[in-house]
Formats: sequence, structure tokens, C-alpha cells
Amino acid sequence: MKIIVIGAGELGRLLAKTLCEQGHDVVILDSDYEELERLGDKLDIQRICGSCTSIETLKKAGIETTDALIAVSGDEAANILSCQLASRFGIKQTICRLFRSDSISEKDGITHDDFGIWATFSTPESSVRKIFEVLNNNAVLEKIRFGHPDACMAIVRISSSSQLLGMRLSDIACGSIFENVRIAAVLHGSQFLIPHGNTILGSDDKIYIAGRRDHVETCIEWVTSPSEQIKHGRIVIAGAGVTGMMLARKAASSGYDVRLIEPNKRIAESVLDDLESGIILMHGDPTDEDLLDEAGVSAADVFVSAADDDENNILSCIISKRLGAGKVVALTHKPEYIRIVPTMDLIDCGFSATLTSVNTILRFLGGGTLRLDANLMNFGARLAEFNISSRSPLLGKALKDCVLPPCTVLALIFRKNEVITPTGTTCLELGDTVITIVTRDTAKRLEPLFPKERS
Repeated sequence: MKIIVIGAGELGRLLAKTLCEQGHDVVILDSDYEELERLGDKLDIQRICGSCTSIETLKKAGIETTDALIAVSGDEAANILSCQLASRFGIKQTICRLFRSDSISEKDGITHDDFGIWATFSTPESSVRKIFEVLNNNAVLEKIRFGHPDACMAIVRISSSSQLLGMRLSDIACGSIFENVRIAAVLHGSQFLIPHGNTILGSDDKIYIAGRRDHVETCIEWVTSPSEQIKHGRIVIAGAGVTGMMLARKAASSGYDVRLIEPNKRIAESVLDDLESGIILMHGDPTDEDLLDEAGVSAADVFVSAADDDENNILSCIISKRLGAGKVVALTHKPEYIRIVPTMDLIDCGFSATLTSVNTILRFLGGGTLRLDANLMNFGARLAEFNISSRSPLLGKALKDCVLPPCTVLALIFRKNEVITPTGTTCLELGDTVITIVTRDTAKRLEPLFPKERS
């Protein structure tokens, strides 16, 4: 595909690099030449300096022959207008980054279609959704979404109290629970393992459980002990910005005891009148041990750092963990921290707002794309999505009869409205979407098995 990316900030640069590495023809456009220069010269990405709302600049970027336009600049109005202009040039896949929920109002008859927008996303909303999905269980590190709404892949840490500790995968005897899910990968310390029957699960191993969302949730409950499951306990949140406030409201409405810390006095005063009942707001530095102690971090089930300062977010999580917080979650923004934070022992969950947004966009683009996962990236592995076309040599074959590259695990199959956990007797049908975890080498060897339909 030929794709124009509007905005060369941290999100735009990571998105452009990811799309380029996946073989797309990428053009990135920004009015700030210095931001464009930060891309470097290692990737074959065309850079255009100019306004994204200028028709002449868009023509220079190739708008007339482009398949998709993705507007992720820091200017919401410019994002909306560039999508509207792109739609006038016949581009159907226009993806727009929004910052406010009131830009679109369906009750007033103002919809995405009025602006020629195919899909929208909000970085704060995506980040809050990501964080909220891991709050109720200490062992759950992340839940990964796919294009199919009923599908899920959960990353779960094996604790010393887990029923799976020390078990060989072939000996797991829990009947239908594991018949409906697939353990797609195991991270064992510094090793990335494709699981097989002889794989033995050890303490602190991270397993990737894939399946239909309800089956994955049932499996998580069985795998983890009751002491790891959090039922509406105390959550302390650092940062009362857009993301922090959104998370605080969602947690309070779900029954959590919410404590909110904001270091900026002006911001703290501005949100005071908007707080729901049950949320306690404190003004101060979230890296101050005395303040954290006053906020009750030592008795908190979860501590989340969601401020704009990445370094303070990391530091406040480390201090909170040492003070006794049950689970600590760090949200960062700089791409440099994507690989670093998930490897830090004192931080349970490390989410990148930038990476979450990139994956949201890749999910919109659909089949044939690779999904980035912070834990897998350290092992050179990624989540891949392939479609079965009429040209695929796997079409109509049972999986046991398919010749696949060594160590390939097909985690999920999407077939219309179904989410299928594949077995050896599963036959691949036209239009199936196959989810697998691949290394760079495996991905290249799999591509010929999933050719696209001829135009």
C-alpha cells in the first residue's frame, strides 16, 4: 500500500518506520523540518515539508495515487481537515487522531462520514483501555486486541502460587479450559520459546494465552491464584491530565477506591470541581515518599503513573513498589522506553502510549500487518496477521497437512464471526485470518504461503 502519514512527532515517526519495515510505500508530511530529520536516513521513507491542509502539498506527497492517509499530528483540526481533503481525492482509508471526544457528535447528526473519516482513535482512550484491562489481576501483564472483537491474547506471569508452576504442557489436565485456548508463546527469562508438549513452566515465565475473550478470562482465573485477583481495591494514580482523569473516572465508576496525585498546582485546581465522589485528589510530587505514604501507596492494590513526564513515571513506580504497592503500571510516551520498561524488575506493567496508538492503527489496516509487542520486541518477534486468499497453497488443507516453517504456532483463526482455536484437524478456508507469533525470519518464510488476491 501507498500510505501518507501526517505528523512527524514521536507517534508519526514510529508509525512510518513500522509501516516501511512491513513493505509499505510510506510518505511522511510535517511542517517542521527538524521533526522530519529525526527519522534518519536508514529507511526508504519520502519526507515532505509543508502544511497538511495545503492541496498543493498533498499533491506533492502523492495524494492522487495513495491508498491510505493517517493523520496523527498534534493539531486535531489539521488532522480532521487533511482526512476530509483526502476523502475528496477518493481515499477510503482515512484514519484520524482525535484529542477531544466532542469533535464528533452523533446525537447532533455530526459523524465521521461528514468529514470523510474512515476511523478515529484517541491516544488517552487507547491507553486507559490498555491499563484498565490489567487492573483486576496481578498476574496479567497485558491484553492484546485484534480486529475481531471477541478475540483476545493475554500475557500472564506464572507466579509461585500458580497451578501451572512446574507443569509440563502435555500434562495439563484441566479438560475444556485449555481445549478452548492456545498457549502461543513462552518468555522464559532471556529466552523466547515456541511451546510444545515438553515445555515446563517455571516461576516468572510469561505465557501468551490466545482464544475467544470469555475462554481466555476463564483460563486466567484457573491459572492464577485467588490472592492475585483484585476485586475493586485501592488504586493510586499519578497525573491528573487527560489520561489520568479518564482512568480515575473509569476506576471510580467500577468501584475502586481512587487516590489521584497531581504535581502541578494549576492542573490540580482546574480538575478539582470535575472530580466524581469517591476520588481523593492530592497536590504534590509523586516521587516524594512521604506524599506516596500519605496517599496510602503501601496498602494500594495498584499504582499507576500516567503523567506526561516519562522519567518521573518510571521513578514513582519503582518507589511505590518498594513502599509495598501490589501492582505498579508505568505509562510512557517516548519510543526509547518501549523495550526498556517491560524488562525492569520493579515495574509489573510497562505500557507505551505511542506503541498502543501504533497498534490501534495497524488493527484498523487489517490483514497482512505485523503487530508490535513490547515484550516480544526484545526477542525479535512480533504478532502477525495473514489472510487466506484463493491463491494460498494452504487453502482447504488441514493444519496437520500444512508444511509450515519450523517453530510456527498458529494462535488463532478468524472466520467471519467465529474465533477458532486451531487444532491439527482445522481446515483453512477462503477469507480466514490467521494470527501467529513470528520472528523476522519466520515472517519472510510464511509470506509465500499467504499471497494476496490479484487485483
